[in-house]
Amino acid sequence: MHFTPQIRKAIYAAAAGLVPLLVAIGTITGEQSQLILSSIAAGLAFFASVTAISNVSVANPVTEEFEDVTEGSTPPHIPGV
Repeated sequence: MHFTPQIRKAIYAAAAGLVPLLVAIGTITGEQSQLILSSIAAGLAFFASVTAISNVSVANPVTEEFEDVTEGSTPPHIPGV
């Protein structure tokens, strides 16, 4: 599963709506809610990093070839050098 910014926003919104509801009905305490929300944020940040790393291919690095524009030209003269 790719944790795109849209998916992460949806998870944040669901947690931000669900956790206060759980506190209100007495299922969890306020202290637990802070830990839960922090854990969700940390988990999503981790999976975002994993997704970013998996999108970078080390096996096939992009090598660009540049035209040598200095070929055939005379080097510049720098006075005093």
